[in-house]
Amino acid sequence: MSETIYEIKNLQKYYEINLGLFKKPKIIKALNGISFDVKRGEVLSLVGESGCGKSTTAKLILKIEEPTGGEILFNGEDITKLQHHELEEYRKKVQIIFQDPYSSLNPRWKVGSIIGEPLKLNTNMRDIEIKERVLYLMEKVGMHPDWYERYPHQFSGGQRQRIGIARALALNPEIIVCDEPVSALDVSIQAQVLNLLLDLQDEFNLTYIFISHDLSVVEHISDRIVVMYFGDIVELKSVDDLFKNPEADYTKKLLSAIPTIKD
Repeated sequence: MSETIYEIKNLQKYYEINLGLFKKPKIIKALNGISFDVKRGEVLSLVGESGCGKSTTAKLILKIEEPTGGEILFNGEDITKLQHHELEEYRKKVQIIFQDPYSSLNPRWKVGSIIGEPLKLNTNMRDIEIKERVLYLMEKVGMHPDWYERYPHQFSGGQRQRIGIARALALNPEIIVCDEPVSALDVSIQAQVLNLLLDLQDEFNLTYIFISHDLSVVEHISDRIVVMYFGDIVELKSVDDLFKNPEADYTKKLLSAIPTIKD
């Protein structure tokens, strides 16, 4: 049985919306107390429409935001209680690939600087060592070494996402949160990037938390799928079981929305 890397217990996130001077603030419940685990080496996908809470869950796991309640246990330790050095070490182990490869890369920086920045900030590596590491990662994601001195605007969407993937790999993370990593790409490029992610997972022993609104995207890469709806988990199953035996009405709705080719 695979080792559990994350245990999410009764996770809650509420946002307070100020409606004016004499009005009572409105409470938005983004997460209503969800619980699930993540096994080491798996691809666990969080799926649902916009507003279901999947991105909020990712922000809490990444420590971008703090939960209203509940626990996030990483290798048995509650990350909501981490301080200073412990938090820095945790953030090295958990990286993110952003949704939009156009806005997530600094347009003023060359590729080598973009990929190498995490190493510059978080290690004692010398410049020559950083360059060697960056060129190695560029090769692993299918980028030519000549691209080291180029700027993001010189690349296509798929190529830019490869830059983002290389950057996420820089610090040898254990987990990568993939936040809709192919939704901004042409359909013809999506499969290439998904296959690359699977190849890298095998080579670098990665665990993926994959966020998507589209079940057809996660069908071929997921081990298990968490279906979310308005801050709740309505279904959590292996990918095969989910597609063959969906139980929740919302899951059936998502499945019915997948395009099919008819004779």
